[in-house]
Amino acid sequence: MTKTIFFFLLLISIGINSQELKKPETKKKNTISIEFYQPIQNSIREFYNDDWVLNTYPTEKNNYSRSSFSNAFGISYERIKDNTVFRVRLGITIRDIKEHQDFETLNTTDNYSTDLNQSFKYNQNHINIFVGVAKRIHLANNFDFDFGIDLASINYLEGKGDYSYSVYQETISDNMPLYEQTITVSDRIGKIYSFGIGPVIKPQYNITKNLVVSAELQVYFMKTFTNDKSTRLEISDELIQPNNITQHVELHGDIKYDVNQWNWTKISPLMRIGYQF
Repeated sequence: MTKTIFFFLLLISIGINSQELKKPETKKKNTISIEFYQPIQNSIREFYNDDWVLNTYPTEKNNYSRSSFSNAFGISYERIKDNTVFRVRLGITIRDIKEHQDFETLNTTDNYSTDLNQSFKYNQNHINIFVGVAKRIHLANNFDFDFGIDLASINYLEGKGDYSYSVYQETISDNMPLYEQTITVSDRIGKIYSFGIGPVIKPQYNITKNLVVSAELQVYFMKTFTNDKSTRLEISDELIQPNNITQHVELHGDIKYDVNQWNWTKISPLMRIGYQF
């Protein structure tokens, strides 16, 4: 009988400990995420332009190449309390553009050919900072929806643009040199700043209990301003044959900016993957 009572008490003790181990899981309040998004595009062509720079047109031979990387990525931290989400985001935009073109034209009437080479490269980085607050609504299993506001600050750092041009002409009949010219242009684009406000509209899906994915369409009403300047150095060298006439020219210039404007940015799609804890 004593052994039976002892065994029964042991079973009760195990059952109580098992119930204590199955405490309800606490709701996760923090999320750290990695973000990927299109750079915030403002209407400041001098400081943000991904258009093709070198003009192309059909000739007897024309080779054109372009390599472009223009993307933004960063990290974000969210803290949720009573279905209110407080968030901070830090990111960087990297822009690196390279273009090259070379072509040949033949002037059979005047008996000369022209070879032309052009190259252009540009790089610039932006520092992106966002602070926001949003309300979270639980829509369905594993699916939430946030809506609120973000304050945004974009620091467009100094841009660097380099352009080179060379042309060579010779006679078609006997390949005698006629004319050569090389031009190099170095641009240093000054800094510019933007800050503003925009809506937070974010669907979020829980893949697992710790892993979430979300998306946003970012758009901001921003003030853009600067009192910085851009500088340019252009160097040209010419050689005219058969008299061997040379000419060297250097041009220095700068643009002093006084920019102060308000405008909406273009829509910037964003994808995010995060870890909850």
